[in-house]
Amino acid sequence: MMASQLGSMLTNLGNLSTSDHASLVSINLFVALLCGCIVIGHLLEENRWVNESITALLIGVCIGVVILLTSGGRSSHLLVFSEDLFFIYLLPPIIFNAGKALAPN
Repeated sequence: MMASQLGSMLTNLGNLSTSDHASLVSINLFVALLCGCIVIGHLLEENRWVNESITALLIGVCIGVVILLTSGGRSSHLLVFSEDLFFIYLLPPIIFNAGKALAPN
């Protein structure tokens, strides 16, 4: 049962259009980078000079340089910033975390 479902999913992946494939790659890359930032930031938590935000910044700069070098200096549409994605999915957790971190008075 599960093997047949996996086979049908793999068959459907072969039928993806170019834009669907690009979206799938960019979402997977974003999630992998986010997980990497969280894990590396947590591992470096004891160091007082490197926290999760600095880790995320450094990983983002490194990945940006790699994408720039692999694309030959041309504009790469691998990771495209979407305002809707920011305001709907990324901003609410940031606001929630800032409100949660406030000291109760």
